[in-house]
Amino acid sequence: MRRPYSGHSDAALVLPATTTNELMTGSNFDGKHVIFWLRNITIRNFNAGNATVIDIYDQDEAVAVAANQRLSLDVPAATTAMFDFPAPGIAFYTNLTAASTPIGTIAAYEASASGYEEGGM
Repeated sequence: MRRPYSGHSDAALVLPATTTNELMTGSNFDGKHVIFWLRNITIRNFNAGNATVIDIYDQDEAVAVAANQRLSLDVPAATTAMFDFPAPGIAFYTNLTAASTPIGTIAAYEASASGYEEGGM
C-alpha cells in the first residue's frame, strides 16, 4: 500500500557537513518498516553570495557515511531550488538526512521533501 508522505527539516543544514540532519523531521522509515520513495525536494539557500551543495543520505542523523549517500544537489546563491525525480522515485530504507557544504545558508524549515511510503502496517 502506498501512502503520500511529506515534511520539512526543523533544523538548519549547517557546517560541518560531516554530520547529517533529518530532511523530513520524524522520518524514521526503518522503524516504521516502510520504504520511502522520494519524488521531490525543495531547498532555499538564503546566502546571497555563496552557492551550496546538499548531500542526501539514507541513514539516521549521525556522522555522514559516504556509502549511504544517495544524491548531491547544487543550490545556487539566493535561490529556491526544486528537484523532481521520475517515478517510482529514489528509495530510502532507513531515514532521509542531509548535510550542507560549503558555505550556503539553509535555515530551519527551508528544506522540504515529499514522496510516498510503501509497505508497513
